[in-house]
Amino acid sequence: MKLSFIRLILFVTTLFITTLVVNMAQAETFPNKPVRILVGFPPGGMADIVARALADRLAVHWKQTVVVDNRPGAAGTIAADLLVKAPADGHTLLVILTNHVILAAVKPKLPFDVIKDFAPVTLVGDSPLLIMANPKLPANNLAELTGLAKAKPGTITYSTPGEGTVHHLSTELLSSNLGIKMIHVPYIGGAPAMMDAMSGVVDLNLGSPSQALQQIEAGKLKPLAYTGLKRSTLLPNVPTVAESGIPGFQTALWAGVLAPAKTPKVVITQIQNDIKQAMNTPDVREKMNKLGIDMVNSSPEDFDQYLKAELNKWSSVAKQANIKSD
Repeated sequence: MKLSFIRLILFVTTLFITTLVVNMAQAETFPNKPVRILVGFPPGGMADIVARALADRLAVHWKQTVVVDNRPGAAGTIAADLLVKAPADGHTLLVILTNHVILAAVKPKLPFDVIKDFAPVTLVGDSPLLIMANPKLPANNLAELTGLAKAKPGTITYSTPGEGTVHHLSTELLSSNLGIKMIHVPYIGGAPAMMDAMSGVVDLNLGSPSQALQQIEAGKLKPLAYTGLKRSTLLPNVPTVAESGIPGFQTALWAGVLAPAKTPKVVITQIQNDIKQAMNTPDVREKMNKLGIDMVNSSPEDFDQYLKAELNKWSSVAKQANIKSD
């Protein structure tokens, strides 16, 4: 019995040392071939912009080719599924947006588990949303919007880039907090959704401050509130939702980086540190600031907790608003 116990201890010790050596070797040689950053959306959007900013900087730092691979379709699930099936060595990464967890909140069946099948690397940045109105709408802030919606229930319309987006769920969360009900008009993309708010086809739009800035300055849209916890540097005179009567309210279109599950922790840590260095360069910071993206860099552990909290948050909103997707 004693001999068997000693053999067990020796086996466990050997296994631990072997794993440690392998992980150290992987970290020392990473990356040893080109790195691919998957993006589940077409070029030009937030995920693509973040991925390309990272690719340019990481390629120099790693002295390896870093390729951005756009695989749009199925709200990002095509790219995510490719990552799940990729080798867990850090050479394939994925830039995700808020919809990664929202999909799990509104869609009953996905080809993967949005938490268990991925290794969180870091949260990169977030871009809170702007609630804006057609200039003719007789409401200039959330208090006036609430009064108008209650006086004319079921008549105020709002546009978003689509059903089940963070824009859609954010407005439902806002409406729930304000005690009002508005009519959702989904579009395919943010540009047409914003244009119809400008023309008066719909009353409100939830969108990006950077994309709306020119239209606001021209008087074609008027901002009501900002969904960040602090005011936007692009529109410092626009109050936050939290300032407007809903303390703690915050929603955003955020971007983060995932690796395949079972990627060695030492490799994840290296990638996270290298991403932090890449995103802190002056040119990248300036570019993100102009786009209204607030830079964030979290540890893998913090990002894991953030993903779980976001999943719980949006699952609750989707359930309460009865938002489902086939």
